[in-house]
Amino acid sequence: MARHRHPFHLITQAAFEAKVAELSRRLPELSDDAALVGLRGIAASIGDGHTFVVAPPRPKLPAEFCWFGEELTVIRATAAQRALIGARVTAIGDHPVAAVQGRLQGLIPQGENQGYILARSVELMREPQVLAALGIAPVFHFVDAGGRESVTTLAADEAPLLTAGAAPLSMQRMAEPFWFSRLADQDAVYVQFRSYTGLEANAGRLFETLAQRPADRLVVDLRQNGGGNFLAGRQWLLVPIELLGLVAGQLFVLVGRRTFSASMVNAIDFYRETEAILVGEPIGARPHGYQENGWFTLPASGLRVSAATRLYRFGPEQDVTFQPDRRIDMTRADFIAGRDPVLQWALGAAGP
Repeated sequence: MARHRHPFHLITQAAFEAKVAELSRRLPELSDDAALVGLRGIAASIGDGHTFVVAPPRPKLPAEFCWFGEELTVIRATAAQRALIGARVTAIGDHPVAAVQGRLQGLIPQGENQGYILARSVELMREPQVLAALGIAPVFHFVDAGGRESVTTLAADEAPLLTAGAAPLSMQRMAEPFWFSRLADQDAVYVQFRSYTGLEANAGRLFETLAQRPADRLVVDLRQNGGGNFLAGRQWLLVPIELLGLVAGQLFVLVGRRTFSASMVNAIDFYRETEAILVGEPIGARPHGYQENGWFTLPASGLRVSAATRLYRFGPEQDVTFQPDRRIDMTRADFIAGRDPVLQWALGAAGP
């Protein structure tokens, strides 16, 4: 663990070494998938979201989930399972969803925050190998919007995930890393910034459009951005937006539990350096914490591992998250109705 900036900031060295010894003792009786899940649990015990073992690419279950409060809901699904969108999950296998959430905690770094835990848990629920290692059958119990119950066994599927026909704007064009749309009735431009891939060119197109026809309001959505290079975000997005001279009531940044790593940093940049109003859920990363991926390969298995190499202080050490100026939590009822109350507030209630 010499590769990590401070590996024992959450777990003691003795406890960590005990976990390694226990997995080593059990290895002869474990399947390859179970051994991998064990290694992932050991990495997660370090406590930060930049320290992990990379699982080889495998097909996932054909549905994507989201926690709305205590309601676990299907928000996307393959064409074959599209009827499940909007359904609430009550149990997986023989376990209520709250119990499944509890059993997943050993695979989720606990040194970030509750938003990160919620976001990471729904990703793990899509991995058949994880469920199998935890002794959970992929048999999902659903209740649809009309109160009808059903039970479906889900199998891994490589088909693309689809959104509901009435999905809010923020859930459209999910495969695109960066896109924007002019909302003529509000004289606003909405920017969906999911990934730093191609940011220079993508942001360049945005600012060319704004130069030709300025907007009274700019909304930058970081709610689905899991990170990248925050320096690129500063150079290609933050600084050009600063030069637009937008004042309070004209610039909004939407954040949430999936705003992580570099996007957390850039959200804080907007808060500190512009008059942006941050709207949404608390950010899903600890501002004072361990980041940057230091990559290495395990010699016997060939598995790729990341260990956090830097300690960043983007906020006080005691702060476990960064709070938006205006907290708004989306509900399951909002999702089913195709409403996005966070975007609606930024476009309407907080006018200049």
